[in-house]
Amino acid sequence: MKSAVVYYSYSGNTHRVAQLIIDLLKNKGEEATPIRIRPLKEETSFIMQCREAFLGKKPELYRTLLDLKDFDRVIIGSPVWAFKPAPAINSYLNECSSLEGKTAILFVTYGSGAGKDKALQVMKKGLEAKGARVQAMTSLQQAESAKECRDQISKLL
Repeated sequence: MKSAVVYYSYSGNTHRVAQLIIDLLKNKGEEATPIRIRPLKEETSFIMQCREAFLGKKPELYRTLLDLKDFDRVIIGSPVWAFKPAPAINSYLNECSSLEGKTAILFVTYGSGAGKDKALQVMKKGLEAKGARVQAMTSLQQAESAKECRDQISKLL
């Protein structure tokens, strides 16, 4: 199985979970390619970032792998900001291609938990519109230990 692990991380929480996923997949003998996405320009204030997320903004991204034809599975992760995924994830979901018939796993990281389910639904809708089949979704609080995250993720893979 060849998986793309696509994620956006601002403070490092989502990156930490993405790295756990990559390590778990590699320990199972699977290929895992990290695709960390970044916007060309983003707000520096968390409040303004939340506003951008709430409004569903789609910033231009640095060059990144958008054509996912070479992968069997796509795993996408985002922080939850204002009940939504980060704006960079909105852009990626809008621009990525070759998802028809692929399985997908979604994860979000959060502090308070408000909006985590809504953020997952936004991501799910974006993938399903491109023909992907969402197999599993989960949310992980930033305060969870690496072992707790690993245990939760292991159940999805």
